[in-house]
Amino acid sequence: MKLTDVLTKAKAILMILRRRWKRTLAVVVIAIPVLALANFLVSDPEPEYLTDTVEKGTLTQTVEAVATVISEKDLELKFPVSGIVDDVLVSEGDTVISLQELAKLRSGSLQAAVTAAQARLTTAYAELRLLQEGTRPEDIAIAEAELRNKQSSLVLAQAKFDTSVASLQTAQSKLTVLKQEAQIALAGEVATAESTILKELTTARASLSSVEDVFEDLTLQNIIVQEQPATYFQMETLRRSSEDKVSALINNPRSVRDYNDGLSALQEARTVIADASTAVQLAFNFISGLEPQGLFSYTKKETLRTSISTEKTDVSTSLDLIVTAMQSLQDKSASFDTKIAAEEANVVSAEGSRDQALKDINTFQTAVEIAQAQLELKKAGSRKADIDAAYGRVQSAKADLEKAQADFDDTILRAPIDGTITKVNLKKGEFTPGQFSETVAAITILGVSPYRIEIFASEIDIPKVKHAQVGELILDAYPNRVFTMSVAEIDPAATIVDGVPKYRIKLDFAESVDDLLKIGMTGDLDIITDAREDVLFIPGRAVIKNENDEDIVRVLKNGKVEERQVSVGMETVTDVEILTGLQEGETVIVLQK
Repeated sequence: MKLTDVLTKAKAILMILRRRWKRTLAVVVIAIPVLALANFLVSDPEPEYLTDTVEKGTLTQTVEAVATVISEKDLELKFPVSGIVDDVLVSEGDTVISLQELAKLRSGSLQAAVTAAQARLTTAYAELRLLQEGTRPEDIAIAEAELRNKQSSLVLAQAKFDTSVASLQTAQSKLTVLKQEAQIALAGEVATAESTILKELTTARASLSSVEDVFEDLTLQNIIVQEQPATYFQMETLRRSSEDKVSALINNPRSVRDYNDGLSALQEARTVIADASTAVQLAFNFISGLEPQGLFSYTKKETLRTSISTEKTDVSTSLDLIVTAMQSLQDKSASFDTKIAAEEANVVSAEGSRDQALKDINTFQTAVEIAQAQLELKKAGSRKADIDAAYGRVQSAKADLEKAQADFDDTILRAPIDGTITKVNLKKGEFTPGQFSETVAAITILGVSPYRIEIFASEIDIPKVKHAQVGELILDAYPNRVFTMSVAEIDPAATIVDGVPKYRIKLDFAESVDDLLKIGMTGDLDIITDAREDVLFIPGRAVIKNENDEDIVRVLKNGKVEERQVSVGMETVTDVEILTGLQEGETVIVLQK
C-alpha cells in the first residue's frame, strides 16, 4: 500500500472521530476499567504468608484456670446415717481436738454386729492355727483305730459272702438233681402224652373231614343255596379254621423235652380239639333243625344226622382222652413241682444272701479306703492350699469386722480437725435424717486450717494435673505479686459447672499469707504440668494434617514452599515440640492469607 493511501485513510478516520467524539470518549472511559478488572481476575496474585522461626529452648506446658480463694475453717458436720440421737457431748463455744467425739446415735444392734464379727474372726484365726500346727498324735491314733474297725468289718463281710456262695451252689445242685429225677420219672408219661396228642388230633381231623363230606350231599347243598342260613356259614368258618389248626399241629408238632413241655402241648391240643368239637356240634345242630322237603326226606335227614352224630362222639371222646392225659401228667408231676418250687425258693434266698454280702463287701471296701485316706491325710499334715484357704477366711472375717466397725463408727460424730464448736443443732432423743437430708448441719465447727485455692479444670486438662505439681497465682487484689502454689487435692468425680462437667482441684500456698487473703478473692492460676529443656518448638498452628493424616509443616525456603513431615512431642497452649523434621532457625508458615 502506498503512503498516500495510508494518509488518506487516516484523515478519513480522524474526520469520523471528530464527528462522533462524544460516543468515542464514552467507549474509551468504559473499556479501560473493564480491561483492567479482567486482567486482575485472570492473573495469579502473589500469596502472603504469616511465618515464624523454629526456635530452640525451654518449653513449658501449663493448665490455666480462674482461681478462687476458699477456706476450710468453717465445717458443717452431719451423721452419715439416720437414727435417734443417744447423746450430745459438746456445747456451743467448746474447744475440741481432732477425732474427739461430739455426738452419738443409738447403736445397740450395730454394737452386737461388731461383737459377732469379732467372734467369727476369732474362730477363723483358731481354724488357721489348727491347720498350721498340724494333726495331733491322738487324732492319728483314733484314725488308725477306725481303719482297723473298718478292715474287720470287711473281713466279716467277705466270710459271709463265701458262706452264701457255698449255700447257693448246694441249692443249685439239689435243684438240678431234682429236675433230673422228675425228667426221668415222667419220661414215660411225656412219651404217652405225645402219642395221645398225635392220635387224637388225627381223629379230630378225620371227623372234621367227614362233616365236610356230609355237607357235600346234593339235596343238602340245594337247601343251603336256597336259604343261605347264617348258622351254616358260622359252622363252616369254625370247621375250616379248626381243621387248619389241627393240620398245623400234626404237621409241625411242638418240641417236647420235659413234662412241662408235655403239659403245654396237651393244653394246646385240647384247645384245638375243643374248637373242632364245637364245629361238629354246630353241624349236628344245623342238620337237626332242618325240615324235610323235596328230595331232602326225613330218611335222608336222619341218615346225615346219624353220620355227624358219630363224628361228634369221636371228637368228644378225643377231647376227653386229651384232658385225661393232662390230668394224669399233672398228678404225677405235682409232687415234683412242690419239691422243685421249694428248692427254687432256696436258690433265690441263697442268691439274695450272696448279693447282700457282695454289697456289704463293696460298702466296707469303700469305708476302708476312706478311713485309709483320712489316716494318710492326718499323717501328711495340712496342705498349703488349705492353709491359704483358712487364711482367706480370716481375711474375710476381718473385712466383715471392719465393715461392722465402720457401720458402728458412723453412729459417732467426731471432730475432723481442731477447732471451736459454733453451733449445735442436735437434742438427745430426737431423730436425725443423716447426710442425705437437706436439713441444716448437726454441728458446725470453726477450724484452724489455712486458706486454699480452688479451680475447676476441663476434662481435656485434668489428665495433665498431678499431685504436688507447682503453680503460679496472680490475684486481682495483688497484680504485682506472684504466689507459689502446689496441687493438694484432685476430685475423682466431675462437678457440673454452668452445665459443663469439670473437675475441682485444690491447691495450697507455699508460704503463710493468711494476713493478705480474704475468702472469695479471684485471680489467674497457671499450673506447670510439664517442661522440656533444649528442645525445638514452633507455633502449634504451623502443624497441619495432609491427606494421609500425617503431621506436616510448610517450610519457606528461598521463596518456595516445601511440605515436610514432622514428629511432634509435648504441646502447650501456643507452641508444640518438634522431635524430627525441622532444624533451628528454619522459617515455617503459620498462616497463608
